Amino acid sequence: MRRAYQVSGQEGEIQARRRTVVVLQDEMRRVLDATRVLLEEFNAIAAGEKGQVDASLENVRRAEEDVMTLRTALIRELSQVGTLLVNREDVMRGAFAVEGIFGHINGVAFKMSQLQRASAKNKKYRDCIVELLGLLIDGVSKLNESIRALSINTDQAIHMAAQVQQIESSIDTRYRDGVATVMKTATNVKELITVKDVLESIEDCADVMLVAANASTILALGM
Repeated sequence: MRRAYQVSGQEGEIQARRRTVVVLQDEMRRVLDATRVLLEEFNAIAAGEKGQVDASLENVRRAEEDVMTLRTALIRELSQVGTLLVNREDVMRGAFAVEGIFGHINGVAFKMSQLQRASAKNKKYRDCIVELLGLLIDGVSKLNESIRALSINTDQAIHMAAQVQQIESSIDTRYRDGVATVMKTATNVKELITVKDVLESIEDCADVMLVAANASTILALGM
């Protein structure tokens, strides 16, 4: 009888973990969707397509609403499973870390919307921002793969999280190069501030991405 109870408890924990991880994965997928929109927005700014810029900002806003709804669903799920899930605090930390990326995605989207078209078209600025956004998308994509792997292969989840760390390091290096370029080539104070703000917001987003990758690693180790 005792053995039957133990098996039932183990099965309950497995099912609870599966349900919560699925919600976390849905959250992460929407974060990745929004990150990809950032590059679309920048290209629209450079092309002078204001309607597309507004559409990109709206897409980011809708994705953020989805993530908040999913976070609420995750909290409800965690409250229902109670003590069945041993590492539920780690799950919550992971969810908050993933959601934290969104605050910075919003910041990047807004600060890019303040760029003058001439600044976005400037080859030196454009190359740097496009490269940083590409690295950010790559990093968030790897983070998405890490969280997806939590329910399949925890070793893979840890491996993908380590790749996020490498990408974050590349972003940090490119960010410093970009700031140095802006300081040398900006023709006025407004250009200096707006371009530098965009670069800083991307770098800040990468820092939070790394926090989420660390949270994914902790989750993988506890599974």
